[in-house]
Amino acid sequence: MFFLNNVAKYFNGKPLFEQVNLSVHRGDRVGIVGPNGAGKSTILGMMEGVLSPDSGEVSIEKKIRVGILHQELIQGSDGPIIDEIMNVSDELREIRRRLKELESGMTRLSENSSEATGLLEEHGALLHEFERYNGYTLEARALKTLQGLGFKAEDGRRRWSEFSGGWRMRVALAKILLSEPDALLLDEPTNHLDLESLIWVEEYLSGFKGALVLVSHDRAFLNKLVTRIFEVSNGKVTSYTGNYDDFESNKQTQEEILVSAYKNQQEKIKRIEKFVNQNRVKARTASRVQSRLKMLDKMEKVELPTRQRKLKFSFPSSAPSGKRTLQINDLVKRYNSNVVYNGFDFSVDRGERVGLIGPNGAGKSTLMKIIAGMIPHDSGIVKYGHNVKPGYFAQHQSEMLNSELTVLEEAYSTSSTVTEQEVRNLLGAFLFSGDDVFKKVKVLSGGEKSRLALTKILLSPPNLLLMDEPTNHLDIPSCEILEEGLKKYDGTLILITHDRRLMNAICTGILEVEKGRQEYFIGNYEDYIYKKKLIDAEFVQNGFDQPVMAKTSYDKENDKSEEKESRKDRKRREAQNRIILFKKQEPIRKEIEALEKKLAEREQRSREITTFLSDPTNYERKENIRQILEEEPIVSQDIKFIEKRWEELHIELDEIERSCDS
Repeated sequence: MFFLNNVAKYFNGKPLFEQVNLSVHRGDRVGIVGPNGAGKSTILGMMEGVLSPDSGEVSIEKKIRVGILHQELIQGSDGPIIDEIMNVSDELREIRRRLKELESGMTRLSENSSEATGLLEEHGALLHEFERYNGYTLEARALKTLQGLGFKAEDGRRRWSEFSGGWRMRVALAKILLSEPDALLLDEPTNHLDLESLIWVEEYLSGFKGALVLVSHDRAFLNKLVTRIFEVSNGKVTSYTGNYDDFESNKQTQEEILVSAYKNQQEKIKRIEKFVNQNRVKARTASRVQSRLKMLDKMEKVELPTRQRKLKFSFPSSAPSGKRTLQINDLVKRYNSNVVYNGFDFSVDRGERVGLIGPNGAGKSTLMKIIAGMIPHDSGIVKYGHNVKPGYFAQHQSEMLNSELTVLEEAYSTSSTVTEQEVRNLLGAFLFSGDDVFKKVKVLSGGEKSRLALTKILLSPPNLLLMDEPTNHLDIPSCEILEEGLKKYDGTLILITHDRRLMNAICTGILEVEKGRQEYFIGNYEDYIYKKKLIDAEFVQNGFDQPVMAKTSYDKENDKSEEKESRKDRKRREAQNRIILFKKQEPIRKEIEALEKKLAEREQRSREITTFLSDPTNYERKENIRQILEEEPIVSQDIKFIEKRWEELHIELDEIERSCDS
């Protein structure tokens, strides 16, 4: 479908990439990765046909329908968004327009009119084409797609201009998905999605039968959807088989092989050069010297892989807070008639890292802003613990930057405990390199300002860090820098993100909010998904249709099924307690299994030693006897240590079970 043959592209006389040879066929699922500015979107633009190479050839299969999502949003019409996304192609748009025109015209004509026959024939032909596009189900599919992307049913009749940029991007994505093209070219499709919408898009694309090519920094998204990776880096484009995890593993293996080959070749070169230097002046070895010099000239040199410089940065420690960092009791928040929270309770202790998740409109950002003191609540208590210093990162944070300072000055003004070089290192990690650090803040784009605000937070972290979608506008290397930084962060963290890999790496708990209720799950995002599945299975097994969220004071009014709800809650708690018990005991059980296997091996070796020593003929071989006599006390000591550890682990199991029962 798409073929790039020996393609090169230059900007300002410098190569962006050269000698690129790629192909995408029907059914291929390709992820394009690489640092910002490497040329990922340029590759996508060539496949789209809107960018031309400076050399080489780009071939695109004729008569294929291609759905394209750009990072820069194209302006849509200002009609209802349902109409906008139903115009999935120019042909369908024209068919719908002409059908309306014909139907309007036919209402003004009599049945015997000479024009009626022609209009009816054209109308029938257009209806046939309309059916070919599945036109009769188009509106229902459009509404379903909008709802999957987080819109409410009534939003379909609202106009384009009523929505913010992120929601407009979702409209554009809905239109592309609805068009059912032969190929999809998607540039950062997850940037403006919350977690629930992202998972819906992921499931939709999993069932997409056409070719899929996407640029994304979401590693979990790539793992789920792609079977090939194109890496754009250092002027080259390299193809790898597998998803993103496979790519990382294969790249590491290839680098190790290349480094080994480089070392072997360098040793060979040194041997040849040594021979040449020692025998250059000897007449009898002149021919052999010339032969080796020719060998050096013809040798294809192995080049070391270009590795991205790893950031070495020690993040400043935050001042310690009291044990209870945050306490929320009976929180009430309303927007006119919309009740977001009514009796919400939650607490966070020092060192916890809480991932805040829930469907669009559940109130995640509202809760975060209330905690940060950015918006008021109607009633209830939101209280910080002793010596808590909160810091809030969100998109509006960039508005608080000093527009007259340079990037370096603004970042360096944050903390006096780090050096200028450390500040520049971190700025480089977040894509401010070279002379970029001397740009004035006022000339930065929205994404650049967001990255600068994130840099400032990490340079002087508070002891309660509140972060709302920090990975937006970051490429994969920058996401990894953020991940490593948050791993080292010693304060308390509450995080809203659609980056599941980030939540898996750093979260110690997941708070799920929906319709003013909450449920807390110990562990990271994978633990949360695992527990949800077990709880769902438990409810099905016990005859309930769906598990319910943990009850809060939101349920105090108009509760007509108290007894049934109590039974459901009890079942839910029992199920979650079993899950917690299993998760706590699982690593201990695994260690016990490993110890039992090792104990069996050591006991077998002890029996072999005893048998050997009981045979007098073996004493004639002094070397063997000495080795065995040295080994025998080591094996005995190993057996004692393993048995002691085995007993300790069983005591731990019993204590965990008693604590969960209580």
